[in-house]
Amino acid sequence: AIILKRKNYLFVDGRYTVQAGMQSGKKFDIKTIPKQLPSKVLKNRKLMIGFDPKLHTESMLSRLFTKTKCKLVPVKINLIDRIWKNRKDNKVKKFFLLNKKNVGQDYKSKIAKLSKILNNNKIDLHFITAPENIAWLLNIRGYDSKFAPIPNSYLLMDRKNNLSFFCNLSKINQNIKKNLKKVSIIDIKYIEHFLLKIKDKKIQIDKNTCSVLFKNILKKNNKIIEIHDPIYS
Repeated sequence: AIILKRKNYLFVDGRYTVQAGMQSGKKFDIKTIPKQLPSKVLKNRKLMIGFDPKLHTESMLSRLFTKTKCKLVPVKINLIDRIWKNRKDNKVKKFFLLNKKNVGQDYKSKIAKLSKILNNNKIDLHFITAPENIAWLLNIRGYDSKFAPIPNSYLLMDRKNNLSFFCNLSKINQNIKKNLKKVSIIDIKYIEHFLLKIKDKKIQIDKNTCSVLFKNILKKNNKIIEIHDPIYS
């Protein structure tokens, strides 16, 4: 969605154009993607457009706003959060481990394979920002989405198999602590501070999932390698 001073646009997949018109058509001009992207709607307009750098990647913004004269400005405090007064507090639900019978490999063997890739490419650190990849790697699941059992979290791994797992600590139970005892589990609120302390490393990120915020933090003092996360393959 793009909110301007006098007009609002809502860009939706073609499957939802009719629904979006019924539910939001009075407040938004509905556009169907990929036929109509912000780059087409805002062509030749010089606008300053704010965005939450935690929620967008460089590749996404480039694809949506290419060929426009707009200037994109990161806004660290999410403006929707500031005005959403009656937001329901979702009950925190614990992450859970998959049963060993239901996984093809234990997490240690998966980590060993990933570590081999890092060593072969002389990568110091691999930063995983897609929660589905963390779910697969650690054999854990969560209830952070109503329709997909993904655990909202981030993971940083070095080529010596040391893992830092960033999440809401109240979602971690004793069973996970016991089974992932060699994994450092860190409160997600400290992730920016943690990443800022990393220096002089060669760090691998996925350009399609790593946010603008985290990429900018890491590239201050390190060399960034943008790839397609090897976990996907």
